[in-house]
Amino acid sequence: MNKRFFLIGDIHGQYDKVKNLTGLISSEYLEGDLIIFLGDYIDRGPQSFEVIEHLILLSKCYDIVFLMGNHEDMFLRFYTTGSNYKHYLMNGGGATIKSYMKNCGDFTLPETHKIFFNNLKLFYESEDFIAVHAGLNPEVDDIKKQSAYDLLWIREEFYYSKKKWDKTIIFGHTPVSYLNSDSNIYVDNKINIIGIDTGAMVENFPLTCLIWPEKRVIQVQK
Repeated sequence: MNKRFFLIGDIHGQYDKVKNLTGLISSEYLEGDLIIFLGDYIDRGPQSFEVIEHLILLSKCYDIVFLMGNHEDMFLRFYTTGSNYKHYLMNGGGATIKSYMKNCGDFTLPETHKIFFNNLKLFYESEDFIAVHAGLNPEVDDIKKQSAYDLLWIREEFYYSKKKWDKTIIFGHTPVSYLNSDSNIYVDNKINIIGIDTGAMVENFPLTCLIWPEKRVIQVQK
């Protein structure tokens, strides 16, 4: 059987959703498959600590690639330097601080969490797709020359570009509700991109997994 990929969008502290979604994936996962998380595990939702704990435990049982999102980028800069405190709070960081204080007694990271955050990747490239948190700069052809800022933060310049990518770009970061009218995934075949951030941080919006190459979607509402 050909290798399959399970790509999961932005979680944002929604522990129940990621627990239930990964439970569904576990019933389909076969040896040789790969799970790819697209980043934004933390902030906004109430259980960032629990989400990271869950992902660390999953990594002991399955082959997983964890990508960095812009929220992990903000979190790490705040945690290590404190320089972007107001900006981080404006983007939902207060929920993460509360979650760690509740579980750790103060705002500190267990060693396993430090290792997790410090080993996040910026992208994953296969033979026919590239997984990335935010997208790619259409003016840069070599992915190794893409800036970290664009990989984590880019929006309109990427998904409104007319450039058709050779490989399908699978991304999160921008909720699909901003790109079309429903909560299903965003597909633009003209430029060969798929968005899978379905707004899980909102109570009635799902957390989504795209199974590649069959392009089947699994979602959980809660």
